[in-house]
Amino acid sequence: MASRLEKTVPVVLLLVGAAAGCGGASPSQFAMPEPARGMAVAPDFAGTLWETTGDRPWRSQDGGRSWQPVDGHAGGVGVAFSQFGSEVVGPDGGQRGDYGGHALAYPRQTPGTFISVCSPYHRTNRLYAIDVFGRLWLSADAGGHWARLRASGLPESALAVAAVRGDVTRPDVVYVAAGDDGLWRSRDDGATFRHVADVPDAHAIALTTDDQRLVLVAGDRLYLSTDSGQTLLPVLDRRVDVVAYDPRNHRLAYAAAGNMLLRSVDGGESWP
Repeated sequence: MASRLEKTVPVVLLLVGAAAGCGGASPSQFAMPEPARGMAVAPDFAGTLWETTGDRPWRSQDGGRSWQPVDGHAGGVGVAFSQFGSEVVGPDGGQRGDYGGHALAYPRQTPGTFISVCSPYHRTNRLYAIDVFGRLWLSADAGGHWARLRASGLPESALAVAAVRGDVTRPDVVYVAAGDDGLWRSRDDGATFRHVADVPDAHAIALTTDDQRLVLVAGDRLYLSTDSGQTLLPVLDRRVDVVAYDPRNHRLAYAAAGNMLLRSVDGGESWP
């Protein structure tokens, strides 16, 4: 028999504080159906929030208050968005769906087992991915074909990738989280990387095209830069698993820790 979370009806989840019996629960803390391996916000009108868990993807169209499972092949660990819709990656390849998360197509083969994927802009077919060996890949056709990038200087411990596009005549800025090896940045479409100081441990990154100066990094603590990574300061004294920005509203930032979702409404400067 399917569990309650596996049914296709919307899963309405109680606020964390309310579930604990607190009458004054924060509107910026919500329960999640499963701990997140990846998280991203779709550039649709609803700002649909996705999480991938290593088992199945979930989506929320109300800022994390309620979640619904996304039908498709199991095993997704990373999610990003192209102009065609969602791209979920995992051990069995890449799956494409719509922004709203109603269903995913059967997986397409990828040249490696991808554990992280991102796009530098919310209406583009350009995707970056990291595989289980820490190698960096690029697709210029929304995941149809992939080419391995040189990524000179990038350590083999690379775990997660994020990218942002500014002026279309200039290269993408690509950030990679490499665990104990910290945070790395490329200013030439991923060809070469340099270490970014001030983060002793990095395992997830979030960027937004709405304010390209913002860099949110999940590490031993949660770090924020408001100057394109020049300075990173702690904004939350706890470890979180994954982070995400709304690509069309830089004030909305999300951080997932276990089964709890935290939401910031001031660009990641303050958290519940």
